[in-house]
Amino acid sequence: MLDANDVIRRLKVLLGLKTDLELANLLEIKPNTLSSWKIRETVRYDRIIEVCKKNKIDLNEVFLIHPNSVYSINLDERIVKMISVDHHIEYFINPERCLASTPSYVFPTEEEVDIAFQVGVENMFPTIKVSSYLLSKKIALSEMKPWNIYVLIVENKGVLCYRFKRVTDTKALLFIADNAAFESLLLQEEEIREVFCVRGIFLPHVKNLVDF
Repeated sequence: MLDANDVIRRLKVLLGLKTDLELANLLEIKPNTLSSWKIRETVRYDRIIEVCKKNKIDLNEVFLIHPNSVYSINLDERIVKMISVDHHIEYFINPERCLASTPSYVFPTEEEVDIAFQVGVENMFPTIKVSSYLLSKKIALSEMKPWNIYVLIVENKGVLCYRFKRVTDTKALLFIADNAAFESLLLQEEEIREVFCVRGIFLPHVKNLVDF
């Protein structure tokens, strides 16, 4: 899948636009919001998908490095477990049991994803809306990169979604929220059971999921 800057560049080409201002107006966002997407290397998928549908643009042409490659993917390898907000506690207590009973869907993406966690808190708004599903892939803690968004399974806290900022002088991990109304989160490595890299964001009403 293309990174945020490549998606923005490709979208402008497909729409016949020359400037970021034109694209921002079409997406109905402020120009500085688009600039923020480029700096943070993240995009609002729902906005882009809506514009593509209105202009009859193939989403594969916007998001994929090799647009035609999705058709040769074995969809059995793209089965994603959907963890709704109602199942967060169950996943926290017993992940294996939760994954065995939750619904599965197929996402025909180039990148591998294992679990989609639904968002139930507004701490990442407006980047991520409540009820969105975060398509994620489990990674090692050492693989985290500053300013990327991650799903965290944290001792005594549960399933959380935050943006990783940096490692502090005391070797703690500092995470921040995109919503200024929420405080930052400071964690020790041993407090984090699992970490998932967010590779896509989908709202439940987006009809590009294939039920499995």
